[in-house]
Amino acid sequence: MKTRKPTVGEWLAIVWPFGSLVLLAFIPAIGDWNVFFVPLILWSWLLAGLCVLAALLITRSWRAAGLLAILAFLTAFLTPFVSSLGAGVWNRAQFKRSEKVYADVVAHAARLPSEGSIGTVSYRIERRPITRIAFPLPVGVADNWSAVVYDPSDAVATARGWGERPGDYTARSDLRGLWGGELVACTRITGHYFRCDFT
Repeated sequence: MKTRKPTVGEWLAIVWPFGSLVLLAFIPAIGDWNVFFVPLILWSWLLAGLCVLAALLITRSWRAAGLLAILAFLTAFLTPFVSSLGAGVWNRAQFKRSEKVYADVVAHAARLPSEGSIGTVSYRIERRPITRIAFPLPVGVADNWSAVVYDPSDAVATARGWGERPGDYTARSDLRGLWGGELVACTRITGHYFRCDFT
């Protein structure tokens, strides 16, 4: 019995959604590299998908167009999971690269100055009733910045992004002004370490 081979249209209908998931997984890393590329890449990829769909409809490749529609719907459904997974992997990879230095700073925080650096890792210590340490990452635009944050109380986990409108913060009021910035969102990396974004 002869096996039917997928048409070019069907291959495109499979490749575009699969490529979308791969792209979504890499968006956190791309955003840290250059945040301005993120919308450009996403809109370009969406336009490419619409062009594929238009070509399939013009050539009356109904099977491939239907396949693309189904897979695009599944891709939209999986987007939050894949994006979160990609961010988690990227944050963990960044953390692992400097984990030993982070641990050394945490262990000797009482004897260290409030700001400094060890090798390529800089740190900023907030000496409040609970000592928290930020390790700024080389990312951010203008007054927006990100850091790996050590918080033994895990209280920074209350920062879950904006509220109903910009300027409406979800972080506890006593945490918003940490390190002179407005704490916007934190995601746990491991243990008491978080990836936090500030503005």
